[in-house]
Amino acid sequence: MVSLYLPIVEFILLLKLELSKPQLNHLFTLVHGIILCAGRKNITQIGRSARGNWHLSNVTNFLNHSPWCVNRMQRRRMATMMEQITKSRKKKDDAGNPIFLIVDDTCCKKDKTTQKMEEFSFQYSHEDGKAVWCHKLVTAHVVASGGAYAWDFRPYLQKGYCAAQGLEFKSKNDLAVS
Repeated sequence: MVSLYLPIVEFILLLKLELSKPQLNHLFTLVHGIILCAGRKNITQIGRSARGNWHLSNVTNFLNHSPWCVNRMQRRRMATMMEQITKSRKKKDDAGNPIFLIVDDTCCKKDKTTQKMEEFSFQYSHEDGKAVWCHKLVTAHVVASGGAYAWDFRPYLQKGYCAAQGLEFKSKNDLAVS
């Protein structure tokens, strides 16, 4: 097995996620598997890429029952990135240079092997010049001091889907503002 890239481990530890050692090991294994997994990605393939002896029930229990909160993880990830940007700007004496926030929407096209996944819809793809069956994301990236950081991403769900699921509809502009 190839060892996990140390900066990724350090970044995850910087987030102080209040996870036990076994839970952190599951998270490291997931991240490692996602990086190493080529082609079709599902939990089984990710596990095989990361560790041959990884049992599927361990990771599904971790994902479904561990006391971690996606929103808390996101807030801590963003705060950690801001600290890194601030340190880098001070170190490079870069305080006068601008910080760019780039907001864009993107299509994540359905792979032919994907079978059971929700929230797909036909969305216009500028890359393909036509509507494609995909997930649509509104993304934000921060560019500062020679570094680029994935800041946030939000799924764009069509009005009809939101109404059927009892969800509040947000336009792409609403998502970009939030």
